[in-house]
Amino acid sequence: MKASSIKKYLRPSTIIGRKSTFANAFASALAPHDVYSPELVDAAIRDLGQDPDADLECVYCGREAATWDHVFNRVTKGEFSGHGHRVRNLVPSCRTCNESKGQKPWRDYLDALDPPDKQARIDRMEKFLSSADAQPVGMDDMRHKAHDELERFLEIRKQVFDLMAEADRLAVVIRQKASH
Repeated sequence: MKASSIKKYLRPSTIIGRKSTFANAFASALAPHDVYSPELVDAAIRDLGQDPDADLECVYCGREAATWDHVFNRVTKGEFSGHGHRVRNLVPSCRTCNESKGQKPWRDYLDALDPPDKQARIDRMEKFLSSADAQPVGMDDMRHKAHDELERFLEIRKQVFDLMAEADRLAVVIRQKASH
């Protein structure tokens, strides 16, 4: 580490700088989730070519799985993506693949990783994702089924962001007055 790396700590923090964290929280709150069902989980794992009673392997590289990866992110550009905590959106993954995949589409990640059995992995993922349970819940569906509630939800989100910006403006004034 270089001494100059301290520069990033020697600046004022902002509340609005955390906007993406709050945007993700609002978007994630809309995300659907499945109730745990051993039968649904077992069927999904079998579609991935794995034995649900054995230790699971990473769908991307084949190493021992240690976590679950969201195939499709719940949040894209601060907005709800239509995907959530659903059985057909969660796949076993090693930590390395989960972290390095990040926001990338699963197929792009597999192409870049280029495992020797890439096509077999793609075929299993496509089978896994072909289920109707893997389809996203669109914002249009939400607007149609819960229009008033969604509009109020989005209004609250805007108010929170407006308040964060106001708090940042006040923080600047407070720092200035306190340091003189």
